[in-house]
Amino acid sequence: MTLLKTALLGFPPDSSPALLSALGRQDSGFSVAAVCEGDPARLAEAGRLLPEAALYKDEGDFFSKCGRLDAAVIAVPPARRQKTALRALQNRLHAACLTPLCGSTSEFEDLRDEAARAERIVFPLQPWERSAAWLTVDKALTGGLLGELDYAEVQALSDSPAPAGGVTSAYGWFAFSLLLALVRRPPSALAARLSPPPAGGVAGDGAAAVHVHFGGTDGFVRLAAGRHAPLVRLAAHGSKGRLELDGKTLRLDIKDMKPETVELRHGLAGGADRADWLAAELEDFRKEIAGELPRGSGLRNARYCAKLIRNAYYSAAVKSAAVPL
Repeated sequence: MTLLKTALLGFPPDSSPALLSALGRQDSGFSVAAVCEGDPARLAEAGRLLPEAALYKDEGDFFSKCGRLDAAVIAVPPARRQKTALRALQNRLHAACLTPLCGSTSEFEDLRDEAARAERIVFPLQPWERSAAWLTVDKALTGGLLGELDYAEVQALSDSPAPAGGVTSAYGWFAFSLLLALVRRPPSALAARLSPPPAGGVAGDGAAAVHVHFGGTDGFVRLAAGRHAPLVRLAAHGSKGRLELDGKTLRLDIKDMKPETVELRHGLAGGADRADWLAAELEDFRKEIAGELPRGSGLRNARYCAKLIRNAYYSAAVKSAAVPL
């Protein structure tokens, strides 16, 4: 297997160990040839762990010298990801990016159009979809255990302070992608209420409540930072039963079946620091590059995720009015 010479753009302490582990697997198909990181301490750490990699302290310097590389894995802060991914594509690099990939449909379409023009792949990394917890939920939904869905809910609560830009821009992609995967139909409208963070916090929303309309199904997303403990919870109700994943606890209550509770090893949280989940995502990224998967298959619900994030902010700005999608 010919290895794809790859750059890590961003070397954050939370996700870089898992990314390095995933990229460094013998069968990954990637070799890390360069790291670009603006924090001197983090760049020095990258140099210690990757002594053969070229090191760059700013993107301008990196992109002026990246001609011999094949791909970039983008782990810069969320507010910079779309521009960095776009610049990678413009420099003819395949781009895999931690989510959120972008924050509006226009930003998404810029990425998709540039990828098509450059004949390169853009791939949002959604590692939670590789978890046993999600695969179990997906199997129940695909098997029709719940019947026709009329309700779905996703909660994502963090014990960290609200990140720069707010919880909707930082966590919305994760929550909306799960909601879309639960309901499996296009959204038609949404209404959102965003709450500011506590006094002294960063600018942006500290909590969000979003009602998404899917025809005959109501979807709800609740996001919050600064909680006493982190939690990812999802629920779905249908004509034949209901399902709930509360952290690592899965509950099924299906018509004509005995209610069941299953304790799983892992929930859905923390996908960016799980090397095995990231490795599975990167394998599909490699397959798209090689033509073993259809071009664009990794984008899945990406356009809707971006659209829901953008319109959540718009709805909140017009007194939580319902916004057609």
